[in-house]
Amino acid sequence: MRFSVLGPLLAHADDGSPLVLSRPSQRSTLAVLLLHAAWPPPRALLIDALWGDDPPADADTALRVRMSDLRRSLGDCGRLVTHQCGYRLILRPGELDSVMFADLAARGRTALDSGRPRDAARLLSQACALWRDPPLADLPDTPLVALLRTGLLEQRRDTQEWLIDARLALGQHYGSLAEIRACIAADPLSEHPHVQLMLALYRGGQKAAALAAYTRLRDLTVREFGQDPGPEARALLEQMLVDNPELMAPAATTPSAGTAEGDRAGACGTAAPLRRPGVRRARGSVRLCHAVAAQHDRPA
Repeated sequence: MRFSVLGPLLAHADDGSPLVLSRPSQRSTLAVLLLHAAWPPPRALLIDALWGDDPPADADTALRVRMSDLRRSLGDCGRLVTHQCGYRLILRPGELDSVMFADLAARGRTALDSGRPRDAARLLSQACALWRDPPLADLPDTPLVALLRTGLLEQRRDTQEWLIDARLALGQHYGSLAEIRACIAADPLSEHPHVQLMLALYRGGQKAAALAAYTRLRDLTVREFGQDPGPEARALLEQMLVDNPELMAPAATTPSAGTAEGDRAGACGTAAPLRRPGVRRARGSVRLCHAVAAQHDRPA
């Protein structure tokens, strides 16, 4: 069988034929089971996925009826089993796209951290290619489904940022600008894409534009959080101001920096990576960092 949640929910039988899941309740239940395959969801979680804040009076009985209905839709293949805490959907390797995505993303991040940006770019590109549309876009927007969708989108944004890091390390700064700007538009309060934009512009010979990108980020963080950008952005700013040669792209790209030709030449070498000590941030939302800092700064 094959299942896909990185877009509208899709399910296919072993022979490749699509499984008909016409009712929203079937689709919501299947999505929750798929995304909790490693840890069977308790009944309360499934009830919340199906009915949100308005469960039926006898929710346990209604849940059993829905599970029997889903089991028939799956073809009574023995995959949907009763668990002591609730229900579990048995999956085999390669059957769920979100698991494949997570595996490729983790392997790509490991390659990036190990100084292998070419391998990282290949793996992370494969991970991003598995996405079709916003995840679970065709399901009722219950609180649990919204939470699951948000979690998947966060993973996607992280992976896209890692892919850009890998491409910048390969000297592909010119070709990465559109992707970086798209990441900023999707989540303006995530700081790392702003840092990527600064570096890409600087490597493309646009120092003034790179400094202007920092100014825009500082205006944003002061307006939203009442403080300057985090240490990653400030460290990069300091290195740009003194024209630290470590920031530059590989020698192979220098003659045509900021051009598509320069990006292609970058395949001959690797740039000093963005992920250097003092520049690369720890993963996680900058919003949380600023919120924590604001709590500490607040008078007792």
